[in-house]
Amino acid sequence: MTKTTASTPKKEKVKKGRKSISMTERFNCRAKDLFEILMDKNRWKDFTQINVRISKEVEGEFSIFDGSVTGTNLELQEGKLIVQRWRFGSWNDGVQSTVRLVFEEPESGVTVVKLTHTDVPEEDMYGNATVVENTERGWRHLIFQRIRGVFGFGI
Repeated sequence: MTKTTASTPKKEKVKKGRKSISMTERFNCRAKDLFEILMDKNRWKDFTQINVRISKEVEGEFSIFDGSVTGTNLELQEGKLIVQRWRFGSWNDGVQSTVRLVFEEPESGVTVVKLTHTDVPEEDMYGNATVVENTERGWRHLIFQRIRGVFGFGI
């Protein structure tokens, strides 16, 4: 896969009522392997056990967690970078966030993923004020920990 880019949004300040999530996670695998897992519908289904649809193309759409999260690929660099626009079904109309996953291999067989998830609303359409916490928990437990467990990439 070559480097491809859609019109990537310019970096801007966090909007009012929105938060950013940042985390760094370590995996015992090659960056290419982790990238492929995150871009492959069958592997997503392996670690989530839930229906998923994922395009491997820039401007292609995805739907994960049985349609609870939908979005579009903005930039893809195999084994290096995933940038996506995300929208949760429980968010107010028109609210979208941006996910940026940077993959680094500080040593052979070890990958460090730096996640930045920006413009996450503080509340959903139902007034629940736990959106940021739930989103962060989802990344840690529903995605990263499950990938480690299912694919044997370390705990």
